[in-house]
Amino acid sequence: MTNLPETQKILADLVGFPTVSLKPNGEIIDYIRAYLGNLGIETYIDPHTDEERFNLFASIGPEGEGGIMLASHLDVVPANAEGWQTAAPFELRQDGPRLIGRGAVDMKGFLACILAMAPHFKKMEGELKIPLHFGLTFDEEEGCFGAEQFGAFLERLGIHPKMVIIGEPTGMKPYVGHKAIMELNTEIRGSSGHAGDPRDKVNALYVASRIIARIEQIAGNHAASPAVGSAFEPPYTTFNVGQMSGGEGRNIVPDHCQFLWEIRPMPNENGPAILRGVQDWIDLNILPDMQAIDPNAMVETTVLADNPGMEFQPESPAVKLIERLWTNAAPDVLKFGTDGCYFQKFGLDTVVFGPGKMSQMHQPEEHILTSEIEECLNFLKRLGDHMTTEAKR
Repeated sequence: MTNLPETQKILADLVGFPTVSLKPNGEIIDYIRAYLGNLGIETYIDPHTDEERFNLFASIGPEGEGGIMLASHLDVVPANAEGWQTAAPFELRQDGPRLIGRGAVDMKGFLACILAMAPHFKKMEGELKIPLHFGLTFDEEEGCFGAEQFGAFLERLGIHPKMVIIGEPTGMKPYVGHKAIMELNTEIRGSSGHAGDPRDKVNALYVASRIIARIEQIAGNHAASPAVGSAFEPPYTTFNVGQMSGGEGRNIVPDHCQFLWEIRPMPNENGPAILRGVQDWIDLNILPDMQAIDPNAMVETTVLADNPGMEFQPESPAVKLIERLWTNAAPDVLKFGTDGCYFQKFGLDTVVFGPGKMSQMHQPEEHILTSEIEECLNFLKRLGDHMTTEAKR
């Protein structure tokens, strides 16, 4: 029993909702609530402060503590037309074994699987020894903002799952750790004027270049001292300046510049302390020069997101469950962040494990294979059987 046709139908519906991060997701929430409601499954929603993005929670089985939560984020990365074979990346299309569309593998494929299996789980509800939960979050791609508030959501519901399986595309292999991520925006305010006489002006692009060079130097210092025996690759804190904008023209001294950058600290590294080091250097070496020319000149760094790391726990009960039901592949660590950092922070035993490959996500022609969906459905069937016969609270 794989239920592939129904899963493909649900996946087509889910891909049809353009749930780009930081955008309202009420339509997909309404769809899922209606779908589960028709099965007699009660759902609960948890709004963001803007009341336009929502988490969703549902349970099947006995009430009480414990249980296993299947987790998926609802948001997707943007889909620019370039690189797609059609102008409709939010319409699922099939090309042989590939199901193509934005979010097909990251991670609406897993979401479609758990929804397609919901009738089966509901039918066997009386046999479940522990509850099976669905936990769906918003804005994972832009800072895990939904997961950050999910723990308080569970507290209000009075529900404490024992274990979480996050269905990110891992090739159905277990991953149990990743670095923290600090997402940052640095803005420089200088003073403008004609480039023919740049005296008494603060060139914001020059200032940004000096700061970026310092960040590159710090990154090199970390790379020169890797952690011996670490499971993480690369085994040191990394930095990246990813986007920069500023200026109006070649003959105008730019009075404004900003750049987006990030720090991905190792588990034993303190991201805020690293950032303070950068800011202290700016205060000592940059601001005095700027403000000697223009007292109103300024450098300001805003923390857009500060997600904790997910601790590497290769012997966790969640890993042992995956080993028992599916594969004894050695657990690994991820190069990207997940909602698992917050689930683990809330005390939930967490494993990242799902269908599809990382190489298929965040790019044009994003896709998942029908065989990968069938693998996931088979795993979920085994999970349900386990929960009726051998699972313990």
